[in-house]
Amino acid sequence: MLEELSTREKIILAGAEIIIHEGLKRFTAKNIANKIGITDAAIYKHFPSLDAIVVEIINRYISRCSQSVDRAKELGLSTEETLKQVMREHIKVLEETKGAVPVLCFEFSRSGNKKFFDILHKFVEDYKKKLSEIIKKGQEEGLVREDIDPSETAMLFVGLIQAKVFAYVMERREGPIIKDPDQLISELFYGIIKK
Repeated sequence: MLEELSTREKIILAGAEIIIHEGLKRFTAKNIANKIGITDAAIYKHFPSLDAIVVEIINRYISRCSQSVDRAKELGLSTEETLKQVMREHIKVLEETKGAVPVLCFEFSRSGNKKFFDILHKFVEDYKKKLSEIIKKGQEEGLVREDIDPSETAMLFVGLIQAKVFAYVMERREGPIIKDPDQLISELFYGIIKK
């Protein structure tokens, strides 16, 4: 299946994999090229810089997560199913991008790299706002507990994803980052749904 991908796609996937398994220090043209069997000069035929690869990884994650919220709202599902759909889609995007963006969030939050930090911060704030609106709607419908703050609960989900990626990296696991997405969603819902 990897053979069917364009070189540009292979570069993006290899870059994400290096970020998650080896860290930003090993995110080099040479390491990416070695992973997919091309020269490091060939990387620059597809991307003007390594930063451009990072931006592409981040933008794909951001747009897919954001679109998943919009799509879930458009489906006309119940608030509970909308939230679950958003979470399923977020987990799917997380797996497809190998967990690179949560790692980048952590790295850039402390690195002083303002360009990437600003992109990621805007995403988190926009995503938090969209999730908060759905949670607030759930409160208005009597589905979600009134005593929770929608914005804090949205960040709980973002933080839970971050924690899952952190555990994955620390345990040096292979395979899916989140082994059972439905179980994770169920656990999260157990805490916010009215009894």
